[in-house]
Amino acid sequence: AAISYNVGNGGPTLDQRSVIDAGFLELVRLGLKPFNDTAVTESLPVVDTTIKTDTSSGSGWHRYNGDGYGDGASDGHPWAPSGKGTGHLWPVLTEERGEYDVSNGDTSTALALLSTMKNFASGVGLIPEQDWELPNLAPSPYGTDPTVASIGFQNGHPAGSAAPLTWSAGVYVRLLVDLTKNSVLERPADTYNRYVANQQGQTSLTVTAPPDKSSVNGSPVTVTGTSAAGNTIYVAATNIDNNSETTVVSTLTNKSDGSFSVTVPITGGTTVLNTVAVSPSGATAHDQRTIVFDLTPGKVVFDVTDPSNDDNGPGNYAYPTASDFHAGAFDIQEFRVIISPDGSTVTFKLQTRDLSPTFGSPLGAQLVDVYVHNPSAASSNTSTAASFPQRNYAIDSSAAWNRLIEVQGFGQRYIDAHNNTVGTVAISANAISRFITFSVPTSSLGGQPGSGWGFTVTLTGQDGFSPDQARGFASTPQPFQFGVCAAPSSNPHCAVDPSTVPKVMDTITPSGVSQSNELDYLLHTPVTLHDVVIP
Repeated sequence: AAISYNVGNGGPTLDQRSVIDAGFLELVRLGLKPFNDTAVTESLPVVDTTIKTDTSSGSGWHRYNGDGYGDGASDGHPWAPSGKGTGHLWPVLTEERGEYDVSNGDTSTALALLSTMKNFASGVGLIPEQDWELPNLAPSPYGTDPTVASIGFQNGHPAGSAAPLTWSAGVYVRLLVDLTKNSVLERPADTYNRYVANQQGQTSLTVTAPPDKSSVNGSPVTVTGTSAAGNTIYVAATNIDNNSETTVVSTLTNKSDGSFSVTVPITGGTTVLNTVAVSPSGATAHDQRTIVFDLTPGKVVFDVTDPSNDDNGPGNYAYPTASDFHAGAFDIQEFRVIISPDGSTVTFKLQTRDLSPTFGSPLGAQLVDVYVHNPSAASSNTSTAASFPQRNYAIDSSAAWNRLIEVQGFGQRYIDAHNNTVGTVAISANAISRFITFSVPTSSLGGQPGSGWGFTVTLTGQDGFSPDQARGFASTPQPFQFGVCAAPSSNPHCAVDPSTVPKVMDTITPSGVSQSNELDYLLHTPVTLHDVVIP
């Protein structure tokens, strides 16, 4: 996926698809993959092109491209205390490649790499953490500030890192022993026999329910499907939101048609279902799928639905054209208010028609505003203003709010009517259940929601570059702007200044109020939004 992250240790932020390391070689060393596995052999040239360097002492490898942990490449300044520098070659990675070469029978190359590790040392047994792969660098003049002074380095010899590194010494001995036996001695025999030496027999397995990436309404869940008659079916349900808590159940298939049905207890959260069929002879088949039980414990005091396909504001708005914006991303389906069992927390749940992760966040596209009307709040402590003036709408006086909760993938606002921050919002989102879940302390709301409380709920797009955090509009859709209209038109709605239209793609209207009318900026100046009220 096109997700960027910081590689740490003073290194840069990179697209994860461009970060290269050779950690996959452990799959060969530990007996999970054969040395000639295609994924391994096709990855090695990429590794060598990206993070291998030949030195006067022999070949070495960086941990990964962009590594910032080590003495600065340009001037040799130490990594500490600035926490910024340049990563260099790690002798332990030379040993790692040597063990791979032992695995594939290339002992001459493995022996050369063992010799390289010896050359990398500063003395007998003093193999360092890192070695300098760059041209020789003279030490800084005497008296230079030690926080920036270079101690001087030579190509193929120790950098300013730990020396000796016991890890380096340990793997040197390991490679030496491997070479004397012409075998990788620390490879688990059972693992190697299971995944490399023997070809596992295959049997049939088709899981028919529940669908992959589906939402379930409770526990237990019934897993159904077919396999060969007489096979044993194992289902492991692992809740990855709850410390990988796992429940395993099993059953035999029907002797006549191979069908099976297994009831598995689950708990709230995301559960991975691993279903395995095992034949009497030991042949196996496997299926994996993910389900979500989006459970928020407590009392549901309000639950309202919203029509599908009304994510077009007053009826003429259109989504941005960039592929990041998925159909249904701004289409409200349901809104709930839940009081926790102990009454200390109020949770709001907003479901959209699509909640695909966007811009690296589970709710990177959406901007949700909930204007909370507490009927007991003093009028002096309420407001009818929108979150920002640029939103181009107001709240009806009957729904004047005393709290505003605004959530998105990259920030939040939780304020009172005087623009004072009143707390922090706990926010989560799930692409499978399509619920955005956000919670606040009951005390911060000024009371516990009940009969007469109202909620004005709006959904639009977030944009961190916009002064009001909301995605802007153009006359027609642009890659990262909504369109007032889908295409040029003589319709008067399409002729207005795009900066003046209400920034609301979908809202929940009370009975008797149509969204197309409420958001019609030609009929209402300003557009005024109404709340939905707990009976």
